This record gives sequence, structure tokens and C-alpha cells, in this order.
Amino acid sequence: MQLSIIIPIYNVEKYVEKCIQSIVDNDLEVFEYEIIVVDDESPDNSLNIVKELSKKHSNIKIVSQKNKGLGGARNTGIINSIGDYVLFLDSDDWYLKNTLNNLISIANKYNLEILEFAAQGITSNGSISFHFFNTTNQNVLSGVTYYNTIRYLNSACNKLYKRSFLVNNNLFFLEKIYIEDFEFNTRVFLNAKRAMATDFLVAQFLQSENSITRNKDYSKKEKVINDFIQIIQITNNLYLNLKQTCNKDSKIFIQERLSFLVSTLFFQLLKYNISYFNSKEIKNQLKFKGIYYVDFPIFDKKKDLFRKIILKNFILYKFLQPFFKFIKQ
Repeated sequence: MQLSIIIPIYNVEKYVEKCIQSIVDNDLEVFEYEIIVVDDESPDNSLNIVKELSKKHSNIKIVSQKNKGLGGARNTGIINSIGDYVLFLDSDDWYLKNTLNNLISIANKYNLEILEFAAQGITSNGSISFHFFNTTNQNVLSGVTYYNTIRYLNSACNKLYKRSFLVNNNLFFLEKIYIEDFEFNTRVFLNAKRAMATDFLVAQFLQSENSITRNKDYSKKEKVINDFIQIIQITNNLYLNLKQTCNKDSKIFIQERLSFLVSTLFFQLLKYNISYFNSKEIKNQLKFKGIYYVDFPIFDKKKDLFRKIILKNFILYKFLQPFFKFIKQ
């Protein structure tokens, strides 16, 4: 079997049928792929909708589990998959027609461990909010060299992964934590030997008003902040463990990831309207732990400017706050 598509479901009864239909209406034969739907103890009607679809499509496999969050659901999908390659698709997103066969063909041709593809963000009214793509690169690169020179998104959902590569290198997601894609892909790119990009547009991601970056629930925002700090600490531990043995390119890769995490955290604090006093406390907490990484350049020019001007001169953060509502990330 060529492909396993892993779809976690939790409170997605409005979207899941469109998501699955975008796969079965694509351009692979039934025997070439499987759809693994991981029911993460969803309280709504999502599971029943998928069960009805599975009566029509024999290659839909349903696995139910106690709630483990998005990362835990994806791990269950990996463990239960048998395809040569794996795709992760969130249940409110979908694939464009006649795209999956081309992805598999490219991956097979170049024997890839990672293939990144183009994706669009779609608002609830159907307009395109972003289109991430990069020029097709037909040079197969190591994961670190690829990231340092090409890169697309930090998402796990715009990448085709070789399943044996993930399993053999014990590459699984952290459970019940936000920003799990970023941490997962840090380890993925460090281990990968064969990565490539294509500008082929494959997926559209729904930009929901209830997404964690837009949600107004303070408890969720507080968890995002705490999870950011935890991911920074985990990535720093990885860096310290590899620092003495990894090459220059790998050091640049991890340093950039750490700077990006710290800058993104403080971007989020501004967006969440966290007070200067509380933001400074978080900064001091990071400094005390030795993880306030603001000295390494970031490839995202906007966040690099933020790092150089604001985070290295933190008093300016106080004056930026009242105006931040006019600044778009």
C-alpha cells in the first residue's frame, strides 16, 4: 500500500465528511491508500459520521482511544498505518482534486523521506488568507540543509513523510501539548537524509475563528504560553545534547528554531494582550533557565526585526504594546 492518511477527529462533525470526501474523490485507487481516522474520544457526532462513510469505503479504518490530544492521535495513526508514506490531515481541512498521485510519484522517484508541498489557508467565507509555496527543488538534500535553504511551513500537514523513516527513528509527536508540529519537525529534519520541495498545491487549511491563536478562552491561551516555554526547554535540551557532536549547519538549524520559538512566544503575548509586567516575568523566567534565545538570526524577516529591536531591548516592548493591535503577524 502506497499511502496512509491519518485524520484525528474531535468535535468536527461539521467538517469531517468534506475532509474525507476530498480523499476518496482524489486520484488514487482504493487499494493504493488507507484513511486512518483516530477518534480521540470525540463527544459529538463525528464518529457516527465516519462510521457511515466507512460502510461505503472499505479503506477507511477507525481507531478509537482515550483522549490524547492531536499529537497522541497522530501517533496512534502512525502505529496503525501500513502505507509506504504518511500524510497528516486535520479534520477541518481538505485536499484539492487530482493531487495525491503526483505526490506519491515524486516521493517514489527521488526516494524521499520528506516531501513538502504548497498549501493555502481558507477563511470561513472561502477567501484565500495565505498561499505558502516555494520553487520546486529537484535537489535531494539532508533535512538540515533543506531547512536552512528552502523550507515551507512548520506544519506537519503540508509534508509527505516516509513511514519507515518515522518509525525507525522513533519520530512521534508529544501528546496533549500545543506547537507539537514544530517540536516534531525539529527532530524530523535533524534525522532526515532525503528531503525535497515541490510548489505543487495540494491542501487547503480552514482558518477557523476557534483556532487556538484566535480563541478568546484565557485558559487555552495560558496553556499555549506554558506549552511554548516547555517546547523551548525541550528544544534547548536537544541542542545541549547535540552541541558537542553536531556540525555547523545543525547548530545553525537548532539555534534558528530556538530564536523563532522565543520570538513567536512574545508575539503571542502581545496578541493576547498580556501585560508588560507579566511578559517581563516570563522573559526573566527564560533568562534564568538559560533559554532566552534572542542572539541568533531568524529567517522570518518580520520576527527577526522584532527579535533584534524589541527582544534585545526589552524596555521597548512596553511601548510597543498599545500599538500592537494595528500590527498584523
